[in-house]
Amino acid sequence: MTSLVIPFPIERQAALIDETVRVLRRKEGIAADRFWRLTCRRLLARLQVQGFSEQVAEAEIRAFVCAVTDGLEQCERRSIANDNPNGAA
Repeated sequence: MTSLVIPFPIERQAALIDETVRVLRRKEGIAADRFWRLTCRRLLARLQVQGFSEQVAEAEIRAFVCAVTDGLEQCERRSIANDNPNGAA
């Protein structure tokens, strides 16, 4: 049995994830969608150039999507908490 080591997993690249979340929070609609698609395509291309199989590259992109989604949700929760400092609805 062989295992694959990914030296710099995308979902652990905090600066990339934070920047992506920051940009997505500023953009809306078509601009946000265009940025998101371009970001994922670039990451996929980078992984393919690095020699990862399509299956591994797509798994990395899925993990990145989850990390960015989590980051967006955390920002939303913080925003709601800041709007309601006493926890009152």
